[in-house]
Amino acid sequence: MPYILYYGDGMESLDNAMDVINSIEEKESAHERPEAGPERVLIGSVESFFKKINVAAIKLEKSLSTGDIIEIGSEEEAIRQRVVSMQINHEEVSEAHSGDSVGIKVNHPVYEGSEVYRLRRAANTASEEL
Repeated sequence: MPYILYYGDGMESLDNAMDVINSIEEKESAHERPEAGPERVLIGSVESFFKKINVAAIKLEKSLSTGDIIEIGSEEEAIRQRVVSMQINHEEVSEAHSGDSVGIKVNHPVYEGSEVYRLRRAANTASEEL
């Protein structure tokens, strides 16, 4: 026998109520999903974090450009941001490649050893290394 749940202006079966709840959850989670695009691509890891200036030193395994969107950390607890600027040996650069160590200003503290993922390439970047 189905459970009866009161909501709204009348009585509905639990199945109908669950359909409504699931529909609401789907709509809410659709707003949280990133726009369609490439999956997370591992591009490096955090070597150091400089707390006073909020800068992460990242050792790259793949290329990175200003304008790219990155995530640092696990998928559940990652910080996500656009790369606005980056430096190699205190020199501003717009692109860095595999083997480079770059400094990137981050919005939140990150941990040494955290993996760095690229979510989306900048619009003006060639997609040779998605």
